[in-house]
Amino acid sequence: IMIVATLTAIGVLSALWSTTRIKRLAALELHHIWLVWLAFATQVIVFQWVAAHLAESVVKGIHIGTYACLVLFIALNRHIPGSWLIALGTGCNVTAIIANGGTMPATKDALETAGKHIPDAVFQNSGFLADPKLLFLGDIFAIPEGVPLANVFSVGDVLIVVGGTYLAHRWCSRPHELAVAADETAAADELVPAGI
Repeated sequence: IMIVATLTAIGVLSALWSTTRIKRLAALELHHIWLVWLAFATQVIVFQWVAAHLAESVVKGIHIGTYACLVLFIALNRHIPGSWLIALGTGCNVTAIIANGGTMPATKDALETAGKHIPDAVFQNSGFLADPKLLFLGDIFAIPEGVPLANVFSVGDVLIVVGGTYLAHRWCSRPHELAVAADETAAADELVPAGI
């Protein structure tokens, strides 16, 4: 999730080349953004420091739970541009992780290229599996070792980064009136009772 967050942030920053565009993005209302921070913080804390001290089943459950937070966040913000791309990317990742019992499958070539060598005793949120399912949705790409952000990543990650970047560029280029209208539509959706 670290590489996805960083690359998405770079994509968003690429849209902010004027004060007007910065103000437009700042006006974008994202509902329940705390779900993203919760997922991000949980993955960093668990996989960096805690995983080795917990049962593997618990860590796998936490891993899937962080993606559940992201899915809920996307559903609550489905009105924003690019949300369908972000949803598709997240869906690809979640599908691969669930199909492989809580671990994102990765190719040996991708792991070696990124310089990832994780001891077998440590749970791997992304790792080489003897019999991976849906490997084409797994971490089959890599940023080489020695390059900033060296890591493995999936087609789902690419879709999320592209979706986040599109969101920023599309929103910042919209006339102010359309941006306000979109926010009003989202607010109206929240007032509609469930089942209607």
